[in-house]
Amino acid sequence: MKETTVSIADISALIALASGIVPADDRDAGAALVHAGPGLAEKMRRGPFGSVYAHGVSAANSMAQSSYGCLVSELGSSDVQSVLEWLRVHEAAFFRQLRADVCGMYMSDPAVWQRIGFPGEWRVSGSIGSCLHGI
Repeated sequence: MKETTVSIADISALIALASGIVPADDRDAGAALVHAGPGLAEKMRRGPFGSVYAHGVSAANSMAQSSYGCLVSELGSSDVQSVLEWLRVHEAAFFRQLRADVCGMYMSDPAVWQRIGFPGEWRVSGSIGSCLHGI
């Protein structure tokens, strides 16, 4: 498989974009908790969507440069959200893959599981349990 070249600017952009997908809050560091930016960079370098990532990161940095005069990694969180919205419309394949990968990394982390109550024993309760009881 052909590897895609990944620069420090690419990694910085991926860190910023990932943090826009799953931002830090009072519970945890969001995408930074699971080192999503470097993980995405590895997917860009060696994964089957390397060219999609390369094109998307380039487009994000170009949009940020033309709209804000700087790279994505230099933007504040509200401006990163604007870049993500632009990507959602104009670079949909990249946006969807980015969102899927960041959310997958975040939700696969054991610390996140424990904080939100997974994994654990599933208990039948409430209306769903009532519906499934006879199955």
